[in-house]
Amino acid sequence: MPDSNLLTKEDLIEILDSLDVGIIYVDKENRFAFVNKAGEEIRFIKATDRIGKSVLECHSAGVRKKVVEDMNSFKIGDYASRHKMIRSKGKYFDNSYSVVKDSSEGFKGVVLVSQDVTEKIRLERELKKANEELEHKVEERTKEITEAYEKLKIANDQLMQSEKMAAIGQFVSGVAHEINNPLDGIQNCIRAVMSNSGNHKLMEDYLPLALEGLFKIEIVVKRLLDYARPHSKEKIIVDLNELIYNSLELTKFRIKKKKIDMRLNLNDEPIYIYGEPHYLGQVFVNLIMNSYDAVENEGNITISTERIDDQIEISLSDNGQGISEENLSKIFDPFFTTKQKDNGTGLGLYLSYNVIKEHGGEISVESKVNQGTKFKISFPVYVEDKIKSNRELVEG
Repeated sequence: MPDSNLLTKEDLIEILDSLDVGIIYVDKENRFAFVNKAGEEIRFIKATDRIGKSVLECHSAGVRKKVVEDMNSFKIGDYASRHKMIRSKGKYFDNSYSVVKDSSEGFKGVVLVSQDVTEKIRLERELKKANEELEHKVEERTKEITEAYEKLKIANDQLMQSEKMAAIGQFVSGVAHEINNPLDGIQNCIRAVMSNSGNHKLMEDYLPLALEGLFKIEIVVKRLLDYARPHSKEKIIVDLNELIYNSLELTKFRIKKKKIDMRLNLNDEPIYIYGEPHYLGQVFVNLIMNSYDAVENEGNITISTERIDDQIEISLSDNGQGISEENLSKIFDPFFTTKQKDNGTGLGLYLSYNVIKEHGGEISVESKVNQGTKFKISFPVYVEDKIKSNRELVEG
């Protein structure tokens, strides 16, 4: 009695007919042996018309030769399976060919599994097109962002230069004093020499004094011109202690005016960062000038530097009027200032904040009204091996 659980031939045909992929079996005599319903639709044939007939009858003379060659290749074992994509009547089919064998007779035929992939290809093409459009839009946006960033950098540099000019305006009275003093000495020397033109001893004593006065004026003028002119943003190895000294040289004209006690507690050894010296110098000039404006006559300003592990810690504190809690959160905003109308642009701390961030640094502030303000800045230290690798990256 047959096992009722075994599938009959009719059951297998029903299962194969239920699939949405075409299945066509061609025997070793090149005859159609089986075609399921999807195979009929895909190949535009009827199984009842094809079963037992040669596949060569379905093709033109030009195609028959290729079919025979392919079948012979399967028979002699050149291919165990084969895969190719074909297009027929506006549709795309993914065809997979597999050899059917048995242990006794060997080659029995070839099974073709054909799947309509027209929709898949359409979606792939749409996806490719969408990706290309997206890439184009991303490229356009990237270009726009890059251009905007370059414009922003230019604007930022222009703002920095404007802030320099504003600072120079504040330096003028002090600079005039620094120049007038040696000028008075030079004039006195010249008058004395002219009044005693035959006195060679007097000339020998006074002319070196006049030259010394001119040298002092030259130093002041050169320092101001160097500060005022635009500089490139090329990064180099910078000693922060030296940078602070240079910033103090620029601001000392005003510091002296108020008789401010300037206290320096700088790290014993040089401490280096990799940065833009003129932009970093502007940061310290801004902070020193802010403290100058905040303190009364004979007040004090303290600057300290210290290396802690891989960080440089810088603090600048004063015993000035301080900043209210309400304003403390706004001091790094552009154009915010508590100074009088003609005594500040409101850009100094904003630009300083940006420069510090561009150098991988951090800045914070603590302040109490009528007690003073303390700015804390930190930068990553660049040791020699890091500087070397950084140079190699820059130089390519």
